[in-house]
Amino acid sequence: MRILLANIAWFLSTLPDAVRFALALHDPAKAQAKAAARRHPTRPEDVVLEEPTSGTTGGTKWIPYTEQLRREFMRAVNPWMASIYLRHPGLLLCTHYWSVSPYTEVRQPKNGPRRGFAEDREYLGPVRARLVAALFPVSAAVAEERDPERHMMKTARALAASRRLGLVSVWHPSAFLRLLDFMSERADEVSDDPRVRRLLAARDFSGVWPRLKLISCWDAAFAAADAEKVRAAFPGVEVEGKGLMATEGVVTVPWFGKRVAAVTSHSLSFECVDEESGEPVAGTAVGVERLEKGKRYGVVLTTGNGFTDYRLGDVVECMGFVAKTPQLEFCHRAGGTIDLHGEKMHPAFVAEVVSKLAWRFGRAAFAMLVPRQDRRGYRLLWEPEGGRLPGAEEVEGLLRTNYHYAHAVNLGQLEPVAVEEVKDGLGRWCAAADVPRAAAKPPSLGNLD
Repeated sequence: MRILLANIAWFLSTLPDAVRFALALHDPAKAQAKAAARRHPTRPEDVVLEEPTSGTTGGTKWIPYTEQLRREFMRAVNPWMASIYLRHPGLLLCTHYWSVSPYTEVRQPKNGPRRGFAEDREYLGPVRARLVAALFPVSAAVAEERDPERHMMKTARALAASRRLGLVSVWHPSAFLRLLDFMSERADEVSDDPRVRRLLAARDFSGVWPRLKLISCWDAAFAAADAEKVRAAFPGVEVEGKGLMATEGVVTVPWFGKRVAAVTSHSLSFECVDEESGEPVAGTAVGVERLEKGKRYGVVLTTGNGFTDYRLGDVVECMGFVAKTPQLEFCHRAGGTIDLHGEKMHPAFVAEVVSKLAWRFGRAAFAMLVPRQDRRGYRLLWEPEGGRLPGAEEVEGLLRTNYHYAHAVNLGQLEPVAVEEVKDGLGRWCAAADVPRAAAKPPSLGNLD
């Protein structure tokens, strides 16, 4: 009964924002005007804490977090949650697993706001915090565990004992796959129930959680291969891709199978992307209602923490519309051009090359073009996902469609590309970039050594 009542309370709390979002889809410009009118100037005393975020080319940035920004996030989360309950009413009788990151020290400087959330689910706000005890089998106290293995074991034991688990929400699917591997390999320690032990050892996860309805995880770019593994491990369970959400703000909301612009949350504008360079062009921003199907745009946010016309760094493509609101898909990160000898290699171009190679040779669990340490050429690091390793000649042929690259090779400034097979490329990149695996968005072009 506690689970049913807590779920009903959560569902009802999402409905006002969900109704507003559904109506806003028919007039995104009006919705954006309302979002801007709600926002008030941010004062220094409004900053509750600062949350870290990492770019692909720079170090850690600290994003000011305010109550106003939290409310904007919830205007995106609530419609998504409402859509889940409406598609899967059986969730009213189920528990949830929202991933809990291992312990990281919350820093409180002598002067200034606290740095970092004490626990992931602080994002949900005080009302939802009262429902967590009834709905979340994994206690928030797990976040205080400093030892990674003990953190994993406590999470695994709590989930193995949760027969009513209906919803799993994680960021990167590889984090969930690692948890499943851990539970299978250490089944005897994870559960005291002989039947559950047998199911875990046999990797029959649907048997462990027969009520599981939906798994929410990032499934774009290099997360796509791991998302497919999750789907294979849970036949019959909906695996829904996350919307595009950053520490700074929300760009898209998952809405009945489509990722739709979050028009009721922040103020969104979109810079046109130069077709040759793949880079957003400053001064070309247009409103959400003016996007065109098939075109790519750089995302610009104005949010409730004082950020105005903040260039998020993500490039998206307009795939169509839900009513009159754009459906957007993540393409690549802006910036990150590498120019060793005038070749002007850009992540957008390399992402297209990787896509073509995956079509020919099979999907890659990880793929990244990196410059050699002697700056005389590039290496393509490739982790096959059930396919073959691409041949260097095929890769070189695709790279040479970039005129500047071909010219540099022809002049002898660059040597032809080399192809190297790697293992756990994502883990290596996360370690090199100092980015948590659960929040990883590696570029197609970068550095790994």
